Amino acid sequence: MNLTAPEVGAFLVALMRVGAIAMTAPVIGDSGVPVRARLVFCVSVAIALAANRPGVDLDTLPATALTELGSGIITGLTARFVMARLANAGQLMGMALGLGFASEYDVHAGENAGILRTLCSTLGSLAFLAAHGLEAVVRSVAQPTSGLGMLGGTTQLLREGTASFGWGLSLAAPIILAAVVGNLGLAVMNRAAPAMNVFSVALSAVLLIGVALLVASAGGFVSGAMAVAHDAAHVLAP
Repeated sequence: MNLTAPEVGAFLVALMRVGAIAMTAPVIGDSGVPVRARLVFCVSVAIALAANRPGVDLDTLPATALTELGSGIITGLTARFVMARLANAGQLMGMALGLGFASEYDVHAGENAGILRTLCSTLGSLAFLAAHGLEAVVRSVAQPTSGLGMLGGTTQLLREGTASFGWGLSLAAPIILAAVVGNLGLAVMNRAAPAMNVFSVALSAVLLIGVALLVASAGGFVSGAMAVAHDAAHVLAP
């Protein structure tokens, strides 16, 4: 079988689009995913899509490839900013409970992160897979792109990036509120009876309150994680 220049151009354009999304989208774009697995995914999807899209002439290939590359990066980063709501919530909860010292390497962020942030990020990855996030990645690559669509995507990227912290704060609000109330209660006890030395057990007391509330609100948090995952999948494939 002889490949024509437009068919090769269509494959290269599809490969640029799926490669950009695979490097920036949640889960598949995490540093913990092997490069070979990403490469196999990108080539397989590009071959399937190139066979079902119009050919691209070599004279229009550079401009089309740049457009597809930019569209893939914007779409993947927007979905990642949506999923960052859970990471922000985990980081805020860890800080509120005094677990800032308990950190480990987070493969999702590629850096050291609090234990609750890592836990929430992992939960978000599982929710993203359950919400058919990988299928949404493939559907996103198959969608046509344009300069107007990239402009709207850039606006959505900025909006999701600036709103990510606020969403994370709303998800972590029960734990933060419980930690604040617990610390205030301990401060009042220490003020009323200084000889008790309440602050020697403050960390343990706040942790117990936080764990109790985490268990009580686990169902709501999981529902919130699924909602975030569905939002990320919708960003990839509206």
